[in-house]
Amino acid sequence: MKTMPKTRPSNVTPFVLEGCWALDGLDQPTMRRLSKAAKRKRVGVADIIYEALDSFVAKCEAEAELEQKIIKFRRC
Repeated sequence: MKTMPKTRPSNVTPFVLEGCWALDGLDQPTMRRLSKAAKRKRVGVADIIYEALDSFVAKCEAEAELEQKIIKFRRC
């Protein structure tokens, strides 16, 4: 079965935030959530994205380090 190519509605314009973040792929509820978080913290939407990205990278690094910290005992 062939998949249909993804097309944007005519009222969606692709744009990039601060030269890094392509936001045309985000849906409206996600953009609203980002905007509300930015207003609550009194920062820009890009700062919220950077914060989330930093948090994700830190979590991935911690999980990778955890594998090295596990002590494996020999089975008798």
